[in-house]
Amino acid sequence: MTCRPREGKGARRAALASTALLAGLAALVGCGTDGTAQDRQGGGTGGTAAAQSGSDSGSDSDDDESPLPLAGPHWDIWEVSIGDSGLKRAPRGAAWVEFDGAGKASGNSGCHEFRAKADIEGDTVTVRDRENLPGAGDGESCDARHLDYEKDVRQILDGKLKITTNYAWVNLTDSHGSKLVLHRNQPFPLVGTEWDITKLSYMDEEWPIDEDAPGIGKVYVVLDADGTFRGNFGCNDYRGSADIGPKTIKFSQAEPTTDKQCSKAVMSREEEVRKRFDQSVGYQLGPDWLLATTHPYHNLATGFAAGAKGKR
Repeated sequence: MTCRPREGKGARRAALASTALLAGLAALVGCGTDGTAQDRQGGGTGGTAAAQSGSDSGSDSDDDESPLPLAGPHWDIWEVSIGDSGLKRAPRGAAWVEFDGAGKASGNSGCHEFRAKADIEGDTVTVRDRENLPGAGDGESCDARHLDYEKDVRQILDGKLKITTNYAWVNLTDSHGSKLVLHRNQPFPLVGTEWDITKLSYMDEEWPIDEDAPGIGKVYVVLDADGTFRGNFGCNDYRGSADIGPKTIKFSQAEPTTDKQCSKAVMSREEEVRKRFDQSVGYQLGPDWLLATTHPYHNLATGFAAGAKGKR
């Protein structure tokens, strides 16, 4: 059984803990108080996102964009479906692919990188001669979920695939009905975006920011270009330093700039948030989400999940 200190509820059922991180990503933005990012993502669940991505490019939409060509953008492999087994959401958005439009494709199938030949003709793309390459650390840090997802991606991303586009979403479907659901990766910028913190994490658990803290205010952070951050941690405003690297952020000197008194539960939650902004974290960016946890990942890792506010 996985337990954590008094940061909300004490002991957690092991069955829930083992799936918390995966479920957290699927419901990430939906846990926030602002619905803008959730609407743009097609909802907080895999089924809703797939329903949007499964529509033909000629369907009606309130989006003022035009359906995107397959070649050019960086596509996150958001979900996979083998036959009629149902959609499986990517763990932590690890898989991606790019088509250069000149007969080549490259990407990461979940743990390992790959390159292949890819001929785009009309509404089909034929992927062949795929060469699998070592990923970061040669995939040694991949867990069973990542490896299982990679196996499915490799099975589908081979041979002739039908292309169905709907704005920022693309389906690639093989002759057996198995498909990859792609989403254009155009993340909100890390710097300057207001990141609404929706969940906290400890070890292999995640929980909503308002769990055991009723009445908590909006919890958010903004990273500024001058190497500082600002935000509100549930009751008081805060400022501090943020040294941003390619994969890590070193937070330090998190100090309140207001002196408000809230309930004991809210003040306790605020302190949990503050501690997460007084450490170094590794981070990942999605289309409209930010995940951060202490880096390198260790047995007592703490972090947070956040959704972007507003439009690009």
